[in-house]
Amino acid sequence: MPLFDEGEAKPKIEFVNTPYHTQEITGLDVCIRKKLLVTCSKDRTVKIWHYESKKLEISSQVSEEAMAVAFHPSGFHIIVALSDKIYLMNILSKTLHDWKVLQIKNCLEV
Repeated sequence: MPLFDEGEAKPKIEFVNTPYHTQEITGLDVCIRKKLLVTCSKDRTVKIWHYESKKLEISSQVSEEAMAVAFHPSGFHIIVALSDKIYLMNILSKTLHDWKVLQIKNCLEV
């Protein structure tokens, strides 16, 4: 398929700006009570997605590369494991709020 028609100077490709992770995803979990999915990545972000509408609900920056992430069964809390600590976070309307920090190193699964 050619990128250009003979009479047009514009390409046929539509570019899409997406809020995806820019580096590899290191953790993923699905909420059992809500239609939410949480991912973490080496790009130092934690993102919560609504998998039915396929939209990003919350994106939050963390201080280091996140190694693992998990939902609480209620869907109101997440746990994020970094290289030298673990964050327990509350999910608010459009943000994540740190609730507690545990000093545990090299946690790769939660």
